[in-house]
Amino acid sequence: MIDSSRNKLSEWRIGTITYVDQKQIRFRAVSSDITDRLLWGKFRHINSLNQYLFAYLNTAVKVIFKVIAIEEYEKPYGHEASNRFLDNYVFSAIPLGAISSGGYSPGVVDIPMVGSDIYACDETELAVLFNCDERQSIGQLAGYRNIRPSLELDDLFGGHTAVLGNTGSGKSTTIRLLLSKIMRELVCQKQGIKNDALFVVFDLHGDYKNIAQNFESIDSGKVTYYDNKNYHLSPGELTIDDWSSILNPSQRIQKPLLERTIRYSFLTDQGMKKLYAALAYQALEDTNADSHASRRILISKYVDKLEKDINYPDSTDPNLKETFILNVPGSRTGEIRSPQSFKELFELYNLYYGNLPDGLQSTLQECFLNYLTPKFMDGSQPNINEILKDKDYSKDPSTISMDDIDRSLDFVFAEEEVRGNKQARSYSEGLVTQLYNLREKYSDNILSNSANTTSVSSILARKKGCVIFDVSEMPDSDGLKLFSNYVARYLFERNRQDDDYDKEPVYLIFDEAHRYIRQNDLTDDSIFNQIAREGRKFGVHLTIISQIPSELSKVVLSQTGAFIIHRIQNAIDLDYIKRNVPAITADQVSRLPSFAPGTAVVLGSAFQIPMELEIDGIYKDETPGVSMYKS
Repeated sequence: MIDSSRNKLSEWRIGTITYVDQKQIRFRAVSSDITDRLLWGKFRHINSLNQYLFAYLNTAVKVIFKVIAIEEYEKPYGHEASNRFLDNYVFSAIPLGAISSGGYSPGVVDIPMVGSDIYACDETELAVLFNCDERQSIGQLAGYRNIRPSLELDDLFGGHTAVLGNTGSGKSTTIRLLLSKIMRELVCQKQGIKNDALFVVFDLHGDYKNIAQNFESIDSGKVTYYDNKNYHLSPGELTIDDWSSILNPSQRIQKPLLERTIRYSFLTDQGMKKLYAALAYQALEDTNADSHASRRILISKYVDKLEKDINYPDSTDPNLKETFILNVPGSRTGEIRSPQSFKELFELYNLYYGNLPDGLQSTLQECFLNYLTPKFMDGSQPNINEILKDKDYSKDPSTISMDDIDRSLDFVFAEEEVRGNKQARSYSEGLVTQLYNLREKYSDNILSNSANTTSVSSILARKKGCVIFDVSEMPDSDGLKLFSNYVARYLFERNRQDDDYDKEPVYLIFDEAHRYIRQNDLTDDSIFNQIAREGRKFGVHLTIISQIPSELSKVVLSQTGAFIIHRIQNAIDLDYIKRNVPAITADQVSRLPSFAPGTAVVLGSAFQIPMELEIDGIYKDETPGVSMYKS
């Protein structure tokens, strides 16, 4: 608000507006007007760039400007050589907003006229501009030692946030500072963070372990750090979207096979035997003699698994007891066999010059149907969906292992072969290879399903506090993609289905996000893009931390409302930021390569005014590089 008790004698006039257009103003100043001075007992200094200025629109409204360029003004020769140059300067400044009795309002409709005086903002105007509050500050305004703008945690994390910067620019220190503030609020409850609010942090380099342990010692119930050996993902709790995030199956062929694989993996051993019987029955339906040999090999795999479960002859069904006379062309006499078991019955299932014993095929089918029982039949055909829905044959998702996934995939390929699709396996070699690699790399760690570790789902189910996952031991980005995709989907679906989601806000903080929220890897309907578009409606928010912004999802960046951008020097990244960060200007992008460690531009729709901050902290890596010298 404008202090009416102040008069223009206490204000520092530095020039007069000489040019106005839609984007900027220019004014001329002489060196004597902009040199350091004591004004009303206070030391005053004019910055070169980023100086905040104001001009009166009328007696009640000040329009705020920010200096973006300065050049020396050259005057033509006068009568004396000493008049050739005067110490005049031309400043260019952009309008930001206006201060009136109602406080600061971003955006400008009217700009003061040419000839209006320009004044340097002092602490009175800056306190209104930046709502200075030491408790909510993370640093000082660049160029202004006594000005510490307030950054409300709710403004930063209430939407989607991006913290960007090259290695060594200070982004990890910034995140540690913000996390410390969050943990302090959680432990001390000064600001009354909602009881069921949940902060989930992905720590790729151990940068946040120390601060977590400090707060764990104060209140272990609010802040928890999970070492990479203390948690696991249960394969049975992964959805088709989770698997697709790393396997990238083709939509037409591989994804339907993968979906069936996941469904079949939930069956117990007895449930799988029901499936084997159903598949064997369907295989017998194919009477094409040319495929008999391969069909027999296929069915024999299931008979080996079922021979102890299917009884023959069955005393309760005398129709299943038969004697077959095999007439083998070229032999002198017919051979008579009377099978005494189901295994012996199936041994008769051989093709002799195109002939099978009369009644053999129908009897085999009757054996399989008798084992299936009418409960799992639909007319004359087995009903696989009924088997899958039967709770007596379903496993608990937490008990499913990668072995179950492998077994189910093999069954799916056999099922396709029975249906006549002989190419399914060859068309899915890439999928099989990827699953094999996942099993080799992760079955002993993240997908171990070990009773000695805690499942991620049970950790997330507690719904409150700050949870930090150490993901530093994952051997490659596949594990990160799978893990991050699962956590994001689990929490998003939970809140979307919960009518009280507003009481349970979720904040997902992804370190090194360019490794698993990559533009090239995400489909348009991926969980991260979905949360970027819809997450705020259900209280789910993303914080993206990255040193390579050009590899991040464009959808995620376009929906981000708060940006903290440290030094970035790569031309590709700078161009990407210019094109994909909605709130940034070309002038701000051009300054990023020259930022010192710890300096950042803070901008976005979450803030009324963009600002450059010198963020608090000692700017060195928690995981510094290794020196080639002894000391």
